[in-house]
Amino acid sequence: KLRLKAHRKSLVAAFSLSTMGHNVASFFSECACISRVKPSEPEVLRSSAKQSPRSAPVLQDDLVPGPIDAPEDEADRELNLQAVVEDSESCEVVDGALRRECAEAVSFSAANSTELISAGSSAKPCFAGRWLVHRTEGDFNAFLIDMGQSWVIRTAARTLNYGLGRVQVRCEQISHNEFKFAKILTDPTMRESHIHVRVGEVELHFKDDIGRLTATSRWESDKVLRFDATADATSLPLTLLMYLTSEGEFVEEMISGRGTSVKYIFAVQN
Repeated sequence: KLRLKAHRKSLVAAFSLSTMGHNVASFFSECACISRVKPSEPEVLRSSAKQSPRSAPVLQDDLVPGPIDAPEDEADRELNLQAVVEDSESCEVVDGALRRECAEAVSFSAANSTELISAGSSAKPCFAGRWLVHRTEGDFNAFLIDMGQSWVIRTAARTLNYGLGRVQVRCEQISHNEFKFAKILTDPTMRESHIHVRVGEVELHFKDDIGRLTATSRWESDKVLRFDATADATSLPLTLLMYLTSEGEFVEEMISGRGTSVKYIFAVQN
């Protein structure tokens, strides 16, 4: 009875807020966090969200169109992610076929992987190739909280194993200071992200699972490529580091403004 009463109060408040132009989907997710009562009727949530005014469409990158259109606003993204979480077949794909693909990727020989590391102690690393996440490190939920992500997005990210066996990076290395990256993100509702990096030369604008970012790049050392970024939606700071391990793994390390560090660790794909 208490849970039903809480949901009735949420519905009344949400419909009142919708007349003021507030995002109903965001309201439900925040209400669920505060009251610990998770929305259990996605159909009601979807129909309510459609009644609230939409914000301006997300600006487009110079991206290759993906099979799923990018959400127009944060409400659409959360609703799409809820559908993914509720779809048990999607979860089976993540846990099944993609895990098998990941297992195949990490079976490459150590001898081949070490060839990707540039020779000499002062040489910059070679990131060229196609990479697949085969393990992660760190508290991703704490990191997403630091970066202002909603309960819906955090829940979806956890359901999708934070991109394990899904997130892929392709890198074309033009020189030691110029790279073209293409990244398949954890969020299946988002298009592939593309970024053209000329280290230290231009300000970068790109998107990741936490949203659109503005960043500058520089070499922190001869082995670590560093991006000092800010999330466009929240103005929260973020540091992104790229480097290779001695075993030939490619690492993306993300550090929030509060110091929470998480790592995507990639194996080269055959």
